[in-house]
Amino acid sequence: MINGFLGNLQIGDDYPARIIGIVNLSKASFFRGSVASSQRELQTSIEKMVKDGANGIDIGAQSTRPIQIYGGEGRLNEDQELKIIREAVEASLDVLSSYDEIVLSVDTMRKSVAEYSLKEGVRVINDISGFKKEKEIAKCIAEFDASVVLMAAKSEPGDVYEINDILHELQKSLSIGEEAGIEKQNMSVDPGIGSWEARDFKHDYSIIKNLKEFRKLESPIYVGISRKTSIGKILENAPPEERLFGSLGATIIAIVNGAHVIRTHDVRPTLEAIKVAETILNY
Repeated sequence: MINGFLGNLQIGDDYPARIIGIVNLSKASFFRGSVASSQRELQTSIEKMVKDGANGIDIGAQSTRPIQIYGGEGRLNEDQELKIIREAVEASLDVLSSYDEIVLSVDTMRKSVAEYSLKEGVRVINDISGFKKEKEIAKCIAEFDASVVLMAAKSEPGDVYEINDILHELQKSLSIGEEAGIEKQNMSVDPGIGSWEARDFKHDYSIIKNLKEFRKLESPIYVGISRKTSIGKILENAPPEERLFGSLGATIIAIVNGAHVIRTHDVRPTLEAIKVAETILNY
């Protein structure tokens, strides 16, 4: 059995799939509907996602949308990212203090941003470089006994795409975490669905279809499919705003193939689709 934690949230084979709502702090996000451009908008988005059934919220200041598709707008230096996260973490925790067992995660590859967030009370870091950009971030997470989501990367986010290579790099990330002192149960793996600069969108289909392969890592499987380019390509190049139903279709395949956590822009539709799928699977 595979089980673990995202902060104080239990995840894995023994639990229903968990839903993490996405709130982007960068106006350069590929899906503008997820952007919160003020603290008030951020708090309103979080309130809605929690009421819609989210188990957690993931916030990030750095846009990682594919440069080859959308251009390089939104890349931030360390000071810029830290400034945005400082304001967002405070506002987010203020809202979530009214709810029990709703986790907040911060999407960052930088130790300084992770350290600030953890000191303020955040208990999950979402590192899309899988410790490959700044290995020191692992020690920081271990010191706070926090959880981490590790996305597959060799040196840059999404720069691996064959299943065996993804598995290899994720195992290296898990080893970095273990050597730093992070408990195995506090690390989840993300195969890195998305049209990253180093690969083609078609690799997403292989990853989702072969998601069960990632059980070999014996860590909870965390996926972000929501409104990605690979969904739009199937739907005659539909823009992000028109990819909801396609995203739900791919999400159900991911659930059938063993995903434990789904990161999404659309909490209620995703939750309802998963609830139906899990009821049938467990009937």
